[in-house]
Amino acid sequence: MYKDVVENLLADWRKERPDLDGDGIAVVARIINLANRYEQEINRFLKDYGINYTDFDLLATLRRKGSPFKLSPGQLQDDVILTSGAMTACLKRLEKKNLLARTTSESDRRGVDVQLTEQGKSLVDETISKRFEFATLSVKSLESNEQVQLANLLQKLSKS
Repeated sequence: MYKDVVENLLADWRKERPDLDGDGIAVVARIINLANRYEQEINRFLKDYGINYTDFDLLATLRRKGSPFKLSPGQLQDDVILTSGAMTACLKRLEKKNLLARTTSESDRRGVDVQLTEQGKSLVDETISKRFEFATLSVKSLESNEQVQLANLLQKLSKS
């Protein structure tokens, strides 16, 4: 049976602090709750491949940019949600697993580029379909037009 923890949270606060406007927290708490739940599910799936959600996000970013599957760390950071410290740790971890390589930048010999290895590309190609299937299953309770509407509303929130 589904338990709406957010509704319980709101009910408790309405009782304890009726002066608080719960509309915003109702939305934000549900977004956070769903994001955490989805990330846990994805991590369970990716565990079999020896990587986590963050690792996959970084590898998939390189893969979706197309051949030669290479970006500078700055370009990569623009496309993933990681602090520079977390990015460095993630790059080291993936490099040790031979899923990516750091190479001298062709445009600036002082710089470094991050490139997907063949093994990294294969891993993303093997898992990306399941990742998309999971996303589709995650929203199947919504009609197609509701999915579009929700995506548009979330995009609007992201821009604010």
